[in-house]
Amino acid sequence: MLICPLCKTKLLEEPKRFCCLQGHAYDKAKSGYVNLMIGSSSKAHGDEEAMILSRNRFLSGGYYEPLRLELCESLKSFHLSSLVDLGCGEGYYTNQLEMILKIPVLGIDLSKSALKIAAKANPKVDYVLANITKTPIADHSCDAVLSIFSPFEVKEVQRIGQRYFIVVRPGPKHLYELKEMLYDHVVENPLPEVNYPGATCIQEKELNFRLDLKHEALSDLLMMTPYAHTSPQSGLQKVRQLDHLTVSAAFHISIFQFLQAL
Repeated sequence: MLICPLCKTKLLEEPKRFCCLQGHAYDKAKSGYVNLMIGSSSKAHGDEEAMILSRNRFLSGGYYEPLRLELCESLKSFHLSSLVDLGCGEGYYTNQLEMILKIPVLGIDLSKSALKIAAKANPKVDYVLANITKTPIADHSCDAVLSIFSPFEVKEVQRIGQRYFIVVRPGPKHLYELKEMLYDHVVENPLPEVNYPGATCIQEKELNFRLDLKHEALSDLLMMTPYAHTSPQSGLQKVRQLDHLTVSAAFHISIFQFLQAL
């Protein structure tokens, strides 16, 4: 799936690096991921360290395990041959999908800190530091493309994908109780998009469950969301003083099939 970001020829994996037929080589970091950022794009970076650490602690606590299990069960029925996770972060979903589906899996993210965590947890996944809107991936070389809460460009997804595109987005009531503490006026999340050019939606599912969070987990949840930076200080102070809060988790899972695959 991977191609050289310089000459666009196929990258071949060696024990400690990736090389192309033109002689360009990219060493793996000690943790196992490879940096395929070049030129001015190499200055880009992903989520900040505090958000990554908070998210890793929260996800490691198993609070979003129902979503991970649902994704694994849903994708097993499609008999995929390969998968790329755009904006994979710390690999919480990516690593489990590789272990369950037992297929080549590629994770792409802009955060070195997140990829260090991901690559150490599962060396069987190829983790790549790259821009998810301009991926070092060959045309139509990925059987399925996955986006969990991460941004994406439809044209890029269509370029690299063969058959399926899986999108996970927050449902309207996701974290509603947390937002009630943060804001005077709460707005529900917009309904996720289900119409993309060049693809047809073949499956949709809503997943809802409750989270009983103590102070530490609640603090991590807040820090891993944009609300930590966009909320008024009065709301942030209220949440930080809470010992406990029960919140709704609501997710919308959409599976699309590319029209060229029909």
